[in-house]
Amino acid sequence: MKGLQLSRKKKVLFTSIIILLPCILAFTALEIYVRASFPPLHLDVLTGRIAGPNPMAKWAFLDAFSAYRPKPGEYSKGKTVNAQGFMSTPDISVIKPRNTIRIVFLGGSSTAGTGYNLKDVDTWPWKTIAMIRKRTGKNIDFINGAVGGYTSFESYGRLWSRIRHFTPDIVVVYHGWNEMYYFTKVDEITKWRSLPDGSWSFKNTGKPVKRYEPYWIDPFIYWSQTLTRIRLKLTKHLAGEAGTNNTTPLSTEFDRRGFEIWRTNLKLLKSAAEIIGARLYVAKQATLVAPDLPNSERNRCRYEYHGFDHNAHVRAFQGIYDVIDQEIPPESIIDVTELSGRPEYFNDHIHPTPLGTTQIARIMSDFLVSHIESDGIGRNGSASNHNSSALRGGW
Repeated sequence: MKGLQLSRKKKVLFTSIIILLPCILAFTALEIYVRASFPPLHLDVLTGRIAGPNPMAKWAFLDAFSAYRPKPGEYSKGKTVNAQGFMSTPDISVIKPRNTIRIVFLGGSSTAGTGYNLKDVDTWPWKTIAMIRKRTGKNIDFINGAVGGYTSFESYGRLWSRIRHFTPDIVVVYHGWNEMYYFTKVDEITKWRSLPDGSWSFKNTGKPVKRYEPYWIDPFIYWSQTLTRIRLKLTKHLAGEAGTNNTTPLSTEFDRRGFEIWRTNLKLLKSAAEIIGARLYVAKQATLVAPDLPNSERNRCRYEYHGFDHNAHVRAFQGIYDVIDQEIPPESIIDVTELSGRPEYFNDHIHPTPLGTTQIARIMSDFLVSHIESDGIGRNGSASNHNSSALRGGW
């Protein structure tokens, strides 16, 4: 009897080995293939358990004057960076052709078309130029000088150090949301874009970033790139920009001294545009954040980025608009806030949907066409030919 039971156990063991061995070998081969063919994924980083390397290092260079700029090439499917490092911008010559109006757009991710990646043709600057060309029949080229994460600090640096050499006729500023990062860092503003040791690099993010919700199974499968990819395929990616694992309660107030930083940066942009002979227009940025926004929609807004709550954000936006009214002539202000609070126009707090970019482009093109036609911009050649002449003659 014992011999029979032992024989059965050996048979079960042998059968199990026969069944499992091919599976193990097949999985091992698949694991080797996945590791050799695809970049590694780290579940603890993707679920925000630990901080990972700064993702900017993959798509950006450090820049001496504007912290960082995009690397030329393909940014994502249908989204490119041209040879000069301008996102969603066709190839463009430094010397502007005669009888051409050159328009520059400055801003953050909602202008660059990142955060929620938009194809080049779906960004609102691209659509704006197409509408202007169709309505005016003029020769117009453009630079999308915006980059995700830029504030007016970086936009100003990029304008005076790089973009001015392209002799723009018009500069459009579209900032708002990113300016609010100042409001919790006023006392450290002299250390803007620097690490604790005073340097500036892409070493790490500084805090965990959650792109997927963590699951109980993660500690058991993190070692396998195959299982990690299956797990991510079967679970939902968090919408929008990657949020932080911030458990600190949101403040009901912010440091209003941040408005003066925005004011000074706006004055610097205005002065730089005047020096290079370009017309400056400043837009009041559209946002999902609105006083009567339902709670279900507020959940889409990443208030934790700035550390203060919905009502404080409403006041902060209004304060940013007030500074624009105080510093920019009324005829040079583009008000896009008629779109604010409209869920169909936004993926989250600030990043527009393709429908939203069409609406922004409509407002922008209406405004710019009227100024191009009434102010004679581009008539008899460039509005800033003195810079083009300097480039043609050498420095």
